Amino acid sequence: MFIAGIDGGGTSTKLEIRTAENRFVRRESFGAFNISAIGEEGFAARLREVLAACGDMADCAAICFGSAGISVGAAGEIIRRELADAGFAGRLILRGDHEIALRGAITGAGGILIAGTGSICCGVDENGRFARVGGWGHLIDDGGSGYAIGRDALALTVRGEDGRAPRGALHDTVLRRTGAADARGIVEFTYHGASKAEIAALAAEVLRLAAQGDAQSAAILRREAEELRELVSALARELAIAQPRIALMGGLLAEENVYREAVCAALSGMAQPVRPLHDALWGAAQLAFEALGE
Repeated sequence: MFIAGIDGGGTSTKLEIRTAENRFVRRESFGAFNISAIGEEGFAARLREVLAACGDMADCAAICFGSAGISVGAAGEIIRRELADAGFAGRLILRGDHEIALRGAITGAGGILIAGTGSICCGVDENGRFARVGGWGHLIDDGGSGYAIGRDALALTVRGEDGRAPRGALHDTVLRRTGAADARGIVEFTYHGASKAEIAALAAEVLRLAAQGDAQSAAILRREAEELRELVSALARELAIAQPRIALMGGLLAEENVYREAVCAALSGMAQPVRPLHDALWGAAQLAFEALGE
């Protein structure tokens, strides 16, 4: 018998197999898992590929899928159908990507702060009570995310074109990266051409320029770091934890950089930034193992 954890993302699907006694066996990687990107037929085909790599699903005691939005819509239905067709009769666990990340990152009371294209903060208290703050999407939320930083860079650029802000290095960089010649070009890029990911990609330029001493870029990072501080502060209040341990995760915070430094400074005195103990895939596998005892 074995258990399986799956971390499904927009660009890749990761699988971890462990024995029913929770001993590591192997890891494998596959293509995108996002049903909105690959469609229902593509999603079903990806599942069949992953399940085939697991082995005989009749021998699978528990499997945990972790992915954004997996418990709603067609994804969950397709997962159940493909598992049944593969002969699976064990425990099925469906969790958000932030939930498997939390299980991997922290033991005991504490939380995680994720800042990538989007942002979210979640955690548990000493009794295991779960709470989540943020992560409600780029149109109405996701403060402190790559999208928010990129959006701020675009906003600064049109303000520079209007004469409402100085035209500095970030202004010139955004025009070059977007292919725009003026404010109208920025508007065309933002509202009629760019995806969420393309706007978020501008955050890398803001981090680069801030590291080189650009004051406007640094100001954007400090402002967005305060947005992340608000997420952590709200989580700490909800869980009634003074100075919680918070694992910093996501593409913007996983490695040492000028933004991580700004976030750590913003959290100073109210939280303890830490490195995650394990990754989200490990967390998914542990949730599968723990389901055996429930």
